[in-house]
Amino acid sequence: MPITLSKQEAKRVAIRAQSLAGERPDKQITIDDVSGSIRAMGLLQIDSVNVCERSHYVPLFSRLGDYDRNLLDKLAYEDKSVFETWAHAACFVPVEHHQLFRQRMGTEDLTKRVARLVKEKPNHRVSKLVTEKPGFLEEVLEQVRERGMLTASELNGAGKRAGPWWGHTSGKIAMEWHFSVGSVSIADRKNFARYYDLTERVIPEEHLNGTTLSTVDAHREMMRLAVTAHGVGTAADFGNYYHVKKRDAEARLAELVDQGLIQSAQVEDWDEAAYVPSELVSLEPTNARALLTPFDPLVWNRDRIERIFDFFYRIEIYVPEKKRQYGYYVYPFVLGEEIVARVDLKAERDKGILRVKGAFAEEMQDHEYVAAHLAEELRLMATWLGLKRVGTGRKGNLMPALRSALKG
Repeated sequence: MPITLSKQEAKRVAIRAQSLAGERPDKQITIDDVSGSIRAMGLLQIDSVNVCERSHYVPLFSRLGDYDRNLLDKLAYEDKSVFETWAHAACFVPVEHHQLFRQRMGTEDLTKRVARLVKEKPNHRVSKLVTEKPGFLEEVLEQVRERGMLTASELNGAGKRAGPWWGHTSGKIAMEWHFSVGSVSIADRKNFARYYDLTERVIPEEHLNGTTLSTVDAHREMMRLAVTAHGVGTAADFGNYYHVKKRDAEARLAELVDQGLIQSAQVEDWDEAAYVPSELVSLEPTNARALLTPFDPLVWNRDRIERIFDFFYRIEIYVPEKKRQYGYYVYPFVLGEEIVARVDLKAERDKGILRVKGAFAEEMQDHEYVAAHLAEELRLMATWLGLKRVGTGRKGNLMPALRSALKG
């Protein structure tokens, strides 16, 4: 029989699964702490927007507090304990999960794969590159082999951008193709630019040369990991986490239930069947307090976060400024076991200020209570970012209470 959860219990399960329930570690954060946090989340989405801090650094702050951001870079590019790949988006993933993605990268001979791509999708940008510059894909790989890690722009024959700012050079198209099929991996980043190298020089041998799982087996393990990381969700939620089609997610989740590795659940007011780990840690109330980047694993799936927290959330980066409801880059604020507010933040590094451009409390929230906790969280974030103080703007119903709390 499926386990039955109330809506409030589902919130608690989701928060706990993401390691957000409780006090942050009261000690200096080590690289092992960073590693453990990523492994608990399962993956960490990478994003370039730097208006406050690049998104992949923030979930670690949300869970660990004031930590050295260099620890993530060291983990990825020196220790090689995590690697970059495509999950639901570009993500850091534990290196031991490399085998889960090899079928997605493809095991077919590259020459045959390119020939099939050109035949089946002649208008694909890689197909056009192969047609216009025969042998260039092979040449790019040889350059990396001989010269070591390179950015796309450092390639001989990289070419110019084809179109506006988002257009890719021939070198970028080739490098990204080799990255997608696993010929090269990301060996480093400097100023967010990707440095590519041969995969065998990036992924440790014990993780690269192990068993390549079948697609079914890889998807089954992805679903197990997604259930652990989410705590509670639907087949669509878990499939989204690793970009697995819903019908495949449903089949693999059913197998995991049969094996006793997860259990099915019924959640109050949910129309679809849910799944939870085989053992729930606790259904007791939580005391979370964290600012969440738009790409935090708890909130990046907008449908799931609305279903669990009744929190309608959309990022407004691409909305014209005058039409934005809340702001350019808005952080949800989780407190206790609710998402109680949203805050538009900007790091004004030249002034040493963490600027709160807008602060908005959700309906039925006590503004003074929320503001008091938010002020503490903002001060902690400012310290983490190396900024001297928190400044305020004028936008939002929470701003008067927050301004008062920051003066206290």
